[in-house]
Amino acid sequence: MKKICIDAGHGGKDPGACAGGVREKDIALVVALKIGALLTDYEVVYTRMKDVYVGLSERARIANRAEADLFVSVHCNSAPSTSANGMEVYVHTTRSAASTRAAHAIYDRLLSASGLHGRGVKANDYAVLRETSMPAVLVELGFVSNDGDRAQLVSAAWQDRAAEAIAAGIIEAVGKP
Repeated sequence: MKKICIDAGHGGKDPGACAGGVREKDIALVVALKIGALLTDYEVVYTRMKDVYVGLSERARIANRAEADLFVSVHCNSAPSTSANGMEVYVHTTRSAASTRAAHAIYDRLLSASGLHGRGVKANDYAVLRETSMPAVLVELGFVSNDGDRAQLVSAAWQDRAAEAIAAGIIEAVGKP
């Protein structure tokens, strides 16, 4: 059975991005759990399932120990400018072809389902992408610092659509069991 590691960004003492009374750690956890619940034909490993702090290297170790087939980290974005908006997906700067395929599969579905501006698939040297030994992506669902994005991020219906889109992208990326 294929294994998917779902990483809800931030948590515990680390709230992540905050704006308008919304904390990134809360949105990330809700969406991550929804994604995992949809992957019924896969073994799902979570880096956290409640509001606890897990360090970046420990998140990668959890995925590596589980020998996951794909690592998906769920986040919300923020910017000093409240006009910055949209969703994007990251791979590591030394991205593998499998990471890039997974990122595009998730990005394309999330862009279609989310109704948010698409900012593209990008590369960055994030620790959770660098330290994982399997294909890995980091999804930025939208900007908590933008009123329009934030309204979507807190909507349960939007969260469901986003989770369904990400799960469909995961299934395309790793294949059906």
